[in-house]
Amino acid sequence: MAAFADGFDEFSDEDPLPRPLPAEDRLWRHPSELGSLGVSLPLDPITVRRRWLASQPSRASAWTAGLVGALLATGLVALGTHLASAITAHTATGAADLSARASAAASGLARDPVPDTPTAIGSTLAANMAAAGRSLLYVDVVRDGVEIRTLGVGVGANGMVLAPAASLAGATRIVVALPGGVLHDASIVGQDFAARAASSGLALVHVDGVSNMAVARLSTERFAARDSLTVAVSAPGGRRFSFGSIVTSAQSAPANGTVLVDAMPTDLTVSDAPMGSMLLGADGQVLGIVTGTSSGRAVATPAWIASEVASRLASVGTVLHGWLGIEGTTAAPPQSGVEVGTVTTPSAASAAGLRRGDVIVSVGRHRVSTMAQLQGLLYLTHPGQRLSLGVVRHGHHAVVTTVLEGDERGQP
Repeated sequence: MAAFADGFDEFSDEDPLPRPLPAEDRLWRHPSELGSLGVSLPLDPITVRRRWLASQPSRASAWTAGLVGALLATGLVALGTHLASAITAHTATGAADLSARASAAASGLARDPVPDTPTAIGSTLAANMAAAGRSLLYVDVVRDGVEIRTLGVGVGANGMVLAPAASLAGATRIVVALPGGVLHDASIVGQDFAARAASSGLALVHVDGVSNMAVARLSTERFAARDSLTVAVSAPGGRRFSFGSIVTSAQSAPANGTVLVDAMPTDLTVSDAPMGSMLLGADGQVLGIVTGTSSGRAVATPAWIASEVASRLASVGTVLHGWLGIEGTTAAPPQSGVEVGTVTTPSAASAAGLRRGDVIVSVGRHRVSTMAQLQGLLYLTHPGQRLSLGVVRHGHHAVVTTVLEGDERGQP
């Protein structure tokens, strides 16, 4: 008993008792601190979850480990080392970064909340990759006696495949490898590629003698997000893939000799996402198809454009866009817009009264700062569409209206 007495004597009657920790920092609660359901009154559930996530720096690592384990358990990944290194590279910013994403999810700020069941979400993602991967095919292109391998995405059970137009340029023979290694000759149905204007950068190929090809689920929604996580599938059956991010989207970007419309630049290297690879969302839908590169990084054409292009090429063999009839360049600072160089006559531009030296600053409700933006906006129009243009001439702003024509010559 003496020991207990000594312990109690540590605080004299005159000394104030130490204040307890705040309720949110303790595992216990005094009855006066609890509501009728036993929940701490001062805190709302979102705040509780945010503080809990902040105290769990290893949760992101655990989620990643669970995802890796689930994917490996499916038997889909033959190159386990590659998968581990891909995930490790993507999470090189550390657990703190993903914990921040988790905190944002808890407060409703993130696009995709961090899942609470990594094994379950890993299994779902693996199944989605396998399903999407069945529509991904190797496409061998013979050009100048040299065989080049690229990838294509099945979009029609009757043998229709979308592939990067730049990879098929100058092909004298195209061979598509179907599941099981069966080889079939293929031919180009049509392509949407323009050297001096915007395009999807895609070509439609028909594989001979096929009637039951696996077809990809192309998202038909216009995707606009920054720093969105994605999975790049780069081998048939989903046997090879890499984790990365869509850095930004819904903007025109020069790549591989054309201007890709609504492009999706990524942080994935060309080796991780070669031409023709698919970018997947967590639900297994194809968000985009890699059709170009920029500074060593993969750039994709969005799936909603790919779906429209496949339909147009299959029905009429070409994709017509509105044609303005100018040649121009991005205006030099401090001016912002597109400076008109030459105006074709007759054309929609000449009918609107555009002249050399005019600066186009808007198309409809959209501001225009660069030539790539103008090309991308015109790509999304159609022949016969009435369009208003904001134009600056000698410092004076005016709005002119014209009706676009159709042209296949690859000009704005």
